Amino acid sequence: MFGLFRIAARNLRRNLRRTLITGLAIAGGLSLLIWTDTLSQGTYDALIRKGVSTMAGHVVVQAEGYEAEPDMHKLVSDAAAVQDKLQAALPDATIVSRAQVQGLLQSTRNTAGVAAVGVDPVGEPKVSDWHEKVLVEGTKPGAWLEEGDDKGILLGEELAVTLEVKVGDKVVLMAQGEDEVVNRLFRVRGLFRTGAAEIDGSMALITLGAAQAVLKRPDSATQVSVHLDDPRKVPEALASVRAALPSDGVEILPWQEALPEMYQFTVMDRQSARAMFFVMGVIVAMGVLNTVLMSVMERMREFGVMLALGTRPSQVFRVILLEGVLLGLFATAIGAAGGIILTIPTIIYGIDYGAMMGENVEIAGISMDAQVYAAWNWPGTIGFCIAAWVMTVGSSLWPAWKAARLEPVQAMRHV
Repeated sequence: MFGLFRIAARNLRRNLRRTLITGLAIAGGLSLLIWTDTLSQGTYDALIRKGVSTMAGHVVVQAEGYEAEPDMHKLVSDAAAVQDKLQAALPDATIVSRAQVQGLLQSTRNTAGVAAVGVDPVGEPKVSDWHEKVLVEGTKPGAWLEEGDDKGILLGEELAVTLEVKVGDKVVLMAQGEDEVVNRLFRVRGLFRTGAAEIDGSMALITLGAAQAVLKRPDSATQVSVHLDDPRKVPEALASVRAALPSDGVEILPWQEALPEMYQFTVMDRQSARAMFFVMGVIVAMGVLNTVLMSVMERMREFGVMLALGTRPSQVFRVILLEGVLLGLFATAIGAAGGIILTIPTIIYGIDYGAMMGENVEIAGISMDAQVYAAWNWPGTIGFCIAAWVMTVGSSLWPAWKAARLEPVQAMRHV
């Protein structure tokens, strides 16, 4: 077998230019696949991190039936007690409560529909970046909500434009209570900008206490959410939450079920990427097949002489197959190194899409920073390397089989 390896290596060196071109073509494709995959992984991670932190949690406790039919009056009772139980079951997690209020927001000049979210001013900054979105420019810069400030409200920048209000102005929130319409006066403490038109044009933030007062349901919340340092621990956390809480009256969901649209987007996008990678792999495989077949055709007389001198067809088959094995190892090693080298700067510095898409990019209804960073996806990288090697070896099978079936006399007459 070692002798066959030496022959295969010698054959590759005989036409070094063709070997390098073929190997580098495979390596270049592999490097781009690895880089693209790590960039996609970084985008998915950022999307999930942003969506989970601002819109739900890694595990969500909410009123039974809320996911199927959202209603602001479907609330988790005794939210503080639920939060304490979850914190005891998951001491390393961060637990926050939120309450949703939908209604109309009225200023002295205009009225607009609003989705107000009641948040804990102290706990919310530990899990989301809402506090970082508050605008500070202008003569009256805004500030984040303070604990106990049940009269303060933060408005999306476009919503403030619609209402024609600024920091310090008063607005009235009107919402349908269980029995009557509730009116509550707020003072604008600040404006925030996410970059997502729908959010900036219809969303407001108030304290959890203020939302409970509007709903007339003290110590209640729309969601009690669990936020983990490691998203991979969601199954364990989900089991712990279900063990800590009775299932009567509440539903306990992982983020994939609490944010189905975002989850489906990532699944479909990954499937599209895999289909694209498969097509690229087929194209490269056809190129390798063409190159190896050309090499075999050029050496027809040589193979005929070998067979005439007693070389077994199986040995001819193995020599050509080993050429594919060595070429695949060379191309995979170069491609993996190139992919890692391309990825490292993207992990450190990222790619800024701001010039093309503005300050923020909206994906699946979630506003993300235009600066996108790659993230390692080692299973994917290893899978691409194995696929590239298998593809190269597989592309050598038919030329090897064709060479092994040559008739010595006809092969020696080939010109």
